[in-house]
Amino acid sequence: MKMHKNVRNSLKKLSLPIPIQKYFLSQNWDMDLGSNTNPFGGDFSNYPDVMQLDLKKLYLKRILSINPPPSFKAALDEDNVLFTAGSMEGIDLLLRAFPDPNQDLVCIPSPTFSAYAHWSIINGLQVKKIPLLGKNLNQIDVESIIKLNPKLLFICNPNNPIGTLISHAILKKLCQSLNGFVVIDEAYIEFSDQHSSLFYLKEYPNLIILRTFSKGWGLAGVRCGAVIAHKTIIDTLRYIQYPFSISIPSQQAVRKVLTTPDKVFETWKKIKKMRRDLHIQLSQRKNVIKIFESHTNFLMIALHNFEEVNRGLKQEKIHVLDCSSELLQSIRVSIGTEEQNQKFFEIIAK
Repeated sequence: MKMHKNVRNSLKKLSLPIPIQKYFLSQNWDMDLGSNTNPFGGDFSNYPDVMQLDLKKLYLKRILSINPPPSFKAALDEDNVLFTAGSMEGIDLLLRAFPDPNQDLVCIPSPTFSAYAHWSIINGLQVKKIPLLGKNLNQIDVESIIKLNPKLLFICNPNNPIGTLISHAILKKLCQSLNGFVVIDEAYIEFSDQHSSLFYLKEYPNLIILRTFSKGWGLAGVRCGAVIAHKTIIDTLRYIQYPFSISIPSQQAVRKVLTTPDKVFETWKKIKKMRRDLHIQLSQRKNVIKIFESHTNFLMIALHNFEEVNRGLKQEKIHVLDCSSELLQSIRVSIGTEEQNQKFFEIIAK
């Protein structure tokens, strides 16, 4: 496996981790006596599948069938996928693989998911925030980003914590204009009617997609995500990913939900309807300044009586995300069950 030409300088002479080297040799093994595991340990005595070829094929089959653009022809295979311990590991792997500490720039829109800046700083990288524009905060100053020429640009789409979408036209222009990587985090794409950016992967070699099973697929406790990108990017991440990071139970849970996904698909429809209903209810309240149009499973709400609402929520032991440091007097609330949504609305109404 070859590393990507833009890999971090200090990694260019790195070898694959020794525990997984044998999986990438052109040789099949009838017996493995090189791993020092307990042969009498039971179902989990061996290390989990590193390649996950069948699981990756199944995953691509499912996600490529969801809301594809009219003229799309599938051109992705298992070499384009790396399963990770949640999308958090995917973020960290990209930051450790490509930008050089104290040298390269990571660019992120603002406001957005805090993990991009958090792990960039941990990795000794410069971070530049670009304010989102427009009344719905779904526009971005493309020219400013092009001038900065970052090694990595993270865009959460749909965006957390706002819930709005950046158009494909803007994303394509960024991919065309930047020498660095454009990372589209699609943690909430299952709740959107806009098709995924993964359908443009073959067109743009610097495009990287992040996905997770924690949100739409209902497997937050399983801790599984995916990086979807060109093969050389995926191969590069193999050099720095912890060996065997996706456990056997995690793979089993992911396989189960991908094999019989209809119930999960129904929950997406249900959450979208509940989101619309709660949006309509809240829009009629005089203490609500603004509700951002959401393409996710949450709503971002600006309130006149922000402090009062927060006190009421705390008294009822209901947690929401306080976003007032980024958007004045704003909270982000997840779509819950019918009972949870009603309880939240009653506090707003008071």
